[in-house]
Amino acid sequence: MIALSAAALSGSQALAENWVTVFEDEPIWASVDKDSIRRGDDNLVYFRSDGPDKADRAADCQKRVTYTLKLYVMDGYDYPNWRNDGRAVVEGSAGEAELQYACANA
Repeated sequence: MIALSAAALSGSQALAENWVTVFEDEPIWASVDKDSIRRGDDNLVYFRSDGPDKADRAADCQKRVTYTLKLYVMDGYDYPNWRNDGRAVVEGSAGEAELQYACANA
């Protein structure tokens, strides 16, 4: 079921193109593709972000943890063990802005 959620996210994102800037503090910025936001059966929120890097992400809104599923650098890099690599969101960061926006719009 988890793999299906991740697959559905990446499959649907080819059509998603509704970027919303959620953080700007030169030179750092972050955007979330509003059309890519989905809540999975695992209660995580899945979304695509852009900024210093373009990535597919998942967020645990209650625990304030984000996960990187795929980075789109060069040929892209998938994180097969992403569930073991959650990162706590830093207050006031671009990551916090992404998390807040995605969770509010899931």
